[in-house]
Amino acid sequence: MELDYFLIKERIKQMETSFSKEGWITIYERNNDDLIFPCIVYDSKIEEYLSNSDWVIQPNSGKFCISCEGYATYSDDGYEPFIFERSFNFNGDGERYVDISEDFILYYNLYEQIESKQNRKYFFINEVGDLDEVIKVEPNKIQVKLRFLNEYIAVRKVHFALCFDFTRLANNVFPTNEIKFCNKNYRDSNFFYNHLIRIGRGQGQLQSWIHGKKIIKFDPTIKSYLFAYQSRKYESFITGFDEKGNEEYQDCSDSNDKCFILTYFKKEVLDKYYNEPEKYKVDGFRVCSKFFSLKIDNNNENYVAVFLVELGGLPHNEQLHWKQYNIEPQNGMSYTYYQTMIKGKWVKNSETADLLFKEKYIEFNKKWEEKFGWAFYKPLAKEDEYIFNSLHIPTSNNQKSFNEQILSISKLTIDKLNEAKLSKNITLKEGDKGITKLEKFLQSNQVIIQDMIDFLRNLQGLRSGISAHTFSESNKSCKNAMKYFNMQNDNYIEVAKDIFIKSICTLNTLEDIFLTKHNIES
Repeated sequence: MELDYFLIKERIKQMETSFSKEGWITIYERNNDDLIFPCIVYDSKIEEYLSNSDWVIQPNSGKFCISCEGYATYSDDGYEPFIFERSFNFNGDGERYVDISEDFILYYNLYEQIESKQNRKYFFINEVGDLDEVIKVEPNKIQVKLRFLNEYIAVRKVHFALCFDFTRLANNVFPTNEIKFCNKNYRDSNFFYNHLIRIGRGQGQLQSWIHGKKIIKFDPTIKSYLFAYQSRKYESFITGFDEKGNEEYQDCSDSNDKCFILTYFKKEVLDKYYNEPEKYKVDGFRVCSKFFSLKIDNNNENYVAVFLVELGGLPHNEQLHWKQYNIEPQNGMSYTYYQTMIKGKWVKNSETADLLFKEKYIEFNKKWEEKFGWAFYKPLAKEDEYIFNSLHIPTSNNQKSFNEQILSISKLTIDKLNEAKLSKNITLKEGDKGITKLEKFLQSNQVIIQDMIDFLRNLQGLRSGISAHTFSESNKSCKNAMKYFNMQNDNYIEVAKDIFIKSICTLNTLEDIFLTKHNIES
């Protein structure tokens, strides 16, 4: 055994930092030689508590006791246990685990993930629904995130005691000049412990023993709560220019003088939300989740416009996300947004091609089914709804993003063709698939739209050549499609916009022919 270990120097050093490391504090630890155990001390008792090494509360103490005098709790005397060692013995088996103060868990409304009673974790759910780990429970160790503990004791105006007991036994193998027997108390404004070094009970044995407590005092300067009741923060955004041409900023707090001030953002600000369609929904007027809703003008091709004060309703982390895409003032808001959100006059269709396509897709399919009794495009399975929700014109000339959108629009307009219904009254050859079936369906109704069929075949060709987010150099139909769409290395946005526009034209053409003029055989 090393001398420093026998003298318990490492534990003394840990005690000086309140057993905390990298934002976590060990509030409970038990092994053969060491014990760390926490409790709550009321402010009225702290001076008395620091006057000696007595813990008052023991690890196996419960929350209350029944005596001849009746029901009583430690809090009646100014103390509270913070954890509870629990042990159960029953026929054939038994179990031991540690519980944590329910007041602490309920204060933060912590969510428990449990592997077993000996191994579990507790999480705080923040304002955007993310999980922040607060408590880690292991069979012989419990750690708590320190900032959560500090708020809890500050709100309650109580102190947190870490009681400890460390014992080392060693054979008398150290040089006599390195061991000094002692029985000494050490006291400061936030700790009291006794260090005893003596001859042990066994022959030639030495004992080193530390028994005491370290106090984490509540911080009276914590006035506003850090989490559930935190003061709202308001970031500043660009709203104009001063007389020297420098950008002017205003915070997004709500006030009458800022109600109609606009601020603008790159389209890329929406990528975060499009990329997680299971969490967020984006349309022409709003981006929202279960935790927030932000009114936006998404009807401009090159930017997103937002009324400044609307950003003040976002969680602070979301404000920071938007801030990094903030740009100088642009050309006001779109006609659609102004008429709908300001004048209260509903404008039927959006102005950008991607949003308009999605609106027309739903509208066309609904009208078709109402007239003919079957859907032109088969509905998406619930697990595939993200394909529709995340569909958009890429916000940058990024090939990966472009390919993902091509895959999505191809699935919606080609893979989801209701081939069974389209094929009902036509003659097919072996190998005829979706687009060919559509073409023959149109011909059976005396309709020939070669431009539309060519577009769909080239869209399918482009899609067929996509592999691992690159275009196959050996795929002939893909090469022809790239030529058809005039694809270059830097015009993905332009090509995607063209595909969305042609897809809208496809829907408009079919609607004009079949929903206003033709009937078809059911």
